[in-house]
Amino acid sequence: MFCSEHLVTPLLIGKSLKVSFFNPFRRARVERDEGKIVIQVKWGRERFNIPIPSPSITPLSTLLATLSSQTSLPLDQLKLIYKGAVLKDPSLTISSYGIEDGSTLVLVGKGGPVPNAPPSSSSAAKPNGVGVKKNKQPETDQESVLVSWISNLVESVLNPLIPSIATFISQTDPNATNKPKHIPSFETLQKEHARLSELLLKGLLDLDGVQIPQSDWTNARNERKLGVKKIQEQLNRVDAAWGERKRLVG
Repeated sequence: MFCSEHLVTPLLIGKSLKVSFFNPFRRARVERDEGKIVIQVKWGRERFNIPIPSPSITPLSTLLATLSSQTSLPLDQLKLIYKGAVLKDPSLTISSYGIEDGSTLVLVGKGGPVPNAPPSSSSAAKPNGVGVKKNKQPETDQESVLVSWISNLVESVLNPLIPSIATFISQTDPNATNKPKHIPSFETLQKEHARLSELLLKGLLDLDGVQIPQSDWTNARNERKLGVKKIQEQLNRVDAAWGERKRLVG
């Protein structure tokens, strides 16, 4: 005699497996359990959510190649910044840089500012409409000269931007105590966020390019680290305030 129980059970199991496979939430959970992560890469005003199946064996070069395809920029002109540091070795794996699921990285052009930047992005770097020539690192055998130059480099990045950063935060952070009567439109604030982020990131890249000629010049290295910290703090303030503003829209 044919027993229906033997047919129903495998059918139910098969249906359950099918539902689980096509359920995006369950599938995402399985992929994450297997080591897959998703990171966000900021490029000017663009945002890319990049899945990385195996970060422990995937080299940085693979991510750079993906971003080159996404942005149509030459591979040798791309630089990625994570937590204020430029990721230099493309042969190292994603995990070796401490990048985890949900991490945010910043993509910039190797030789200059973020591509497709707003036309007004250079206004803070060119006060009174006068172009400011980029400082060239001095060739010196005195550490104190290089320390002073690094300090001046950081000041040249931050001093013109501090008033704009304070204004931007007052216009975007809901907890700001000095909110102005008139708040610019979301689009205007978005452009200002891109402008400030671009100039601060450019400052980080300039510091990353500083060469310390002597291995025992610890003061110069510490000055460069301090400069990175100062600029990164301002970038974090700008990003945090803009994040609060976007939440209000969402």
